[in-house]
Amino acid sequence: MPVMHSPPGACTMIDGRRYLYFAGTGYLGLQGHPELIRAACEATERYGIGSANSRTAFGNTPPVLEVERRAAEFFAVDDAFYFMSGYVGNNILVLALEDRFEAVFVDEFSHYCVFEAARLTNRPLFRFRHCDPDDLRTSLKANLKPTQRPLMMTDGVFAARGQIAPAAEYQTVLGDCPGALMCIDDAHAMGVLGANGRGTFEYLGLFDSPDMFVCGTMSKALGGFGGIIPGSRRFIERLKSTSPYYGGASAPPVPAAAATARALELARDNPDMRTRLWQNVDLLKSGLRELGFPADDTPVPIVCLTVGDAENMQRIQRELMQRGIVIAYMATYSGLGPEGALRLAVFSTHTEQMIRQLLDELTRVIQ
Repeated sequence: MPVMHSPPGACTMIDGRRYLYFAGTGYLGLQGHPELIRAACEATERYGIGSANSRTAFGNTPPVLEVERRAAEFFAVDDAFYFMSGYVGNNILVLALEDRFEAVFVDEFSHYCVFEAARLTNRPLFRFRHCDPDDLRTSLKANLKPTQRPLMMTDGVFAARGQIAPAAEYQTVLGDCPGALMCIDDAHAMGVLGANGRGTFEYLGLFDSPDMFVCGTMSKALGGFGGIIPGSRRFIERLKSTSPYYGGASAPPVPAAAATARALELARDNPDMRTRLWQNVDLLKSGLRELGFPADDTPVPIVCLTVGDAENMQRIQRELMQRGIVIAYMATYSGLGPEGALRLAVFSTHTEQMIRQLLDELTRVIQ
């Protein structure tokens, strides 16, 4: 199993060798940013590693509270709930909303954590076809009883294939169901999509809707650690009062919280990071289209390629590594076929030369 010996970035040390790195989720290149590292070190010296307690039992620390304050500023909302892992964000949301829905409808390619949360509701669960508002409408009509209110759940950006959920169309479909709710796991959109990096809802102009909820992670584009749910003050108070991840779990560790707070500040104050990312996305995707690969024109920094069977794609990955470039081959993941896929990720810290080198080497190993 490969071992990473440096922060993930445009150039990353793996097993003692430096590679051009086009994998993972560090889209803004913040994981190794010196200001995040400095913030983590200073907080560790002052507060220690962690509070060794839940948030309700002396577990709050200044860095944890600072993340929530910075997140509220970043997402332009009243408040936010910061917790140990973005994976459990959907669990926290459905627990707080459990008295507001009677059936759950989930995009078939949603992340494992979305389905885990949907199953934990113990409500009827129905899958609809990937990114298909018409199939959602059909499923609602076929499965929802007249007195029931639906909860629809989906990824905002799908981790493997990079599509953006058609949330505006979903909102239109759900408008025919009184009391309908939408929850989006925005792990791969926070910091990336929208003029201010607020994610899928901002990108689609939907963030202010009272029946739409979002959770995500600080560990991907934003370079920190832990999960986040932004919202109104009343809703965040409800989350904290109902969530075992507030009253029964340890608070996020101090170094990670301090780094996360600084990352939110940097992402807010430096929109040029997103501009560079979008420019790099456009360069990579346009180059792939010139090579004959299908690549959309969205600002999502993920490209999924299927090139022959699993054996061929593993060969491509190996040969690129021999040439000093890392991309991911995923044998299994939500939304992929049995052959798996190659996944390319581009960061704001990649240079034009790096991206062109990737394209050139891809041309050589695929021929």
